[in-house]
Formats: sequence, structure tokens, C-alpha cells
Amino acid sequence: MTTRNMGGANQYDRDEEVNGFDESKIGVKGLVDAGVTSLPRFFIHPPETLANLKPSPVRPDSQPIPTIDLSAPRATVVEQVAQASRQFGFFQIVNHGIPVELLDRTIGAIRAFHEQPMEVKAGFYRRRNSAAAYHYFRTLTCFSQKPPAGGSIPCALP
Repeated sequence: MTTRNMGGANQYDRDEEVNGFDESKIGVKGLVDAGVTSLPRFFIHPPETLANLKPSPVRPDSQPIPTIDLSAPRATVVEQVAQASRQFGFFQIVNHGIPVELLDRTIGAIRAFHEQPMEVKAGFYRRRNSAAAYHYFRTLTCFSQKPPAGGSIPCALP
């Protein structure tokens, strides 16, 4: 999408700005770390793309995130995973047998990775369509021309 001012004085090329941001490999955290105090223009969707969106009301009967107990019979677990995936798109697993200390170390490693300088993380950065085996993603929804519908959660595909 290329947006241009009809007067010709102020031309804005959204694709160029998105590509520049993408090539910088700094991601949203890099913007925050750099002290940016206003959103880059490509993050802001024009009113016509937002006109038909309606916020999802919070229902008093809304359900919590599904929790799946892996100590249940296999058929039960499979059905619960399928249902939670269809209905919610995500779920929590309990009784998986992974020691808490390993989970804590994993979270610590993830945090340590994200706290590294941008130059280090940039070496791991890949766009979704890249052939790389491992992907380091940042916010993807800013690249879509239409924002996600109210109440929906975008999906990052490998």
C-alpha cells in the first residue's frame, strides 16, 4: 500500500517504511530501547480499516484458559487438546513431568536472549517466509493491511 498526499508535498510509502523497519532488525523492543516516544506511522491503521471493527465485550460467563492434565487418559488428553485448539487457540499443560527448575532455566534463557544487544539478536532475526530453521519474531500484526478483528489473536506460523 502506498499512501500519497494529493497535494504531492507529503508522500508516504508505507511499504518502504515497513521494509526499512524490517531491515533494521531492531523490532519493537529496539524502538523502546532507543527511546522512541511516538509510534512509527505504519503501526497506525487508517480509519477506513478500523471502521468495521467492534470491540469484543467481556462476557461475565467467559471461560478461563483451558488447562489440560497430561496424567489423564490419552484419549481424554487428545480430545481436550483438539477442543482447546479449536475453541481458544492455546491452552495450559499441567502434570507434564518437566521439572520446575528446568522451566525456570528456560524462562531465564529466553529473558537473557531478549535482553541482549540488538546487534546480537539481529543475527537470529528472520521473516516468516524465510528458510531458516529457527525464527526470532517480533510483532507481526503491524505488517498486515487490516488489523485483526476485535477479540481475535493473531497466529504466528513457523
